[in-house]
Amino acid sequence: AVEGAGGEVLVHGDGYWEARSGDILIDGAQEIGDVVAAVEGVRAVMPRVAIDGLLSTAVGNRPVQLLGIRPSAEVALRDVDADVVEGDRLDDTELRAPLLLGSPVAEELEVGPGDRVVLTATGADGELTRALFHVAGIVRSGRADLDEVLAYTTLEAAGDALGLDDQLVQFGVLVESGVEPEEVQDRIRAALPSGGAGLEVLTWREALPEMVGFIEIDDAFLYVYAVVIYLVVVFAIANTFLVSVLERVREFGLLNALGLRGGRLARLVLAETALMTVLSMALGLALALAIHGALARWGISVAAWGIEEIELAGVDLANMVMRSRIVVSKWVIASVLVAVATISSAVYPALRAARLAPAEAMRFYE
Repeated sequence: AVEGAGGEVLVHGDGYWEARSGDILIDGAQEIGDVVAAVEGVRAVMPRVAIDGLLSTAVGNRPVQLLGIRPSAEVALRDVDADVVEGDRLDDTELRAPLLLGSPVAEELEVGPGDRVVLTATGADGELTRALFHVAGIVRSGRADLDEVLAYTTLEAAGDALGLDDQLVQFGVLVESGVEPEEVQDRIRAALPSGGAGLEVLTWREALPEMVGFIEIDDAFLYVYAVVIYLVVVFAIANTFLVSVLERVREFGLLNALGLRGGRLARLVLAETALMTVLSMALGLALALAIHGALARWGISVAAWGIEEIELAGVDLANMVMRSRIVVSKWVIASVLVAVATISSAVYPALRAARLAPAEAMRFYE
């Protein structure tokens, strides 16, 4: 979701995120960028210029969104140059106005590295402008939604094409590990000149409310599933211990006859349950940690399931790799609940064993 939004915190002109119009600009971008970068908790700042325009060649035209980036900064979120399959990377090319095109766009326009294309777009002054670009390389990211729409160039080339003068469209911000985006959002707003007048500062959660809604629904259903699982566990274990007690009636009757009376017999059953619970949970934890280690290192790739396209709330998930992460508080709570549920499920069988009359118990199998 953060990659889809463009950062954990976004800084752009007021109204840009709703309109997505390239003429809503940040004036005095150099100063704004320095202020944002100096805010406590900010790990990386990625300046961008986004242009919706029309690419033209002798073969035809294709609408694209041209994204002007600084590759050395953008790599903190996504390494565009790593997706280049033909030609030069933006960091390596010597072209004055380089362009990285997605393979579907390049095929439709019948261009390759070294060819020229013309971008027609609306400039910073609101007038129609045309700019010449040279194709530096072809990109294949594996994400059809990106490769068919986005084209990449350098921040300087995009600025020249739009006639920008110390202006940008957006800053994407990544925060330090352990710092909440909302905290950094408040600090950025407080640090911006004139209280951030004319600027909009959003967290990725505000930028992608549909994704947040899905996560909340998913969490809610997770708790429902957990309750169902715990109920199944309680009834299954209670049934197991009840059967165990019924199968050992003569044994409990003999212990009762030897002087191990009701309460002590019940405590024996509960102690046995507690011991089995500790041993079982220790074994379960060992197995779970082994699985966690594998999933944390290698993960589960959605693409490995043969899913080529899957989108949720505007975020492409086809290349998502799911990894395991342990949240200590949740692990402790879940473990305590399992232990309590397990031991509690043995209370009725323990009471049943405590109430057995020795004479009746000894005749149970006769």
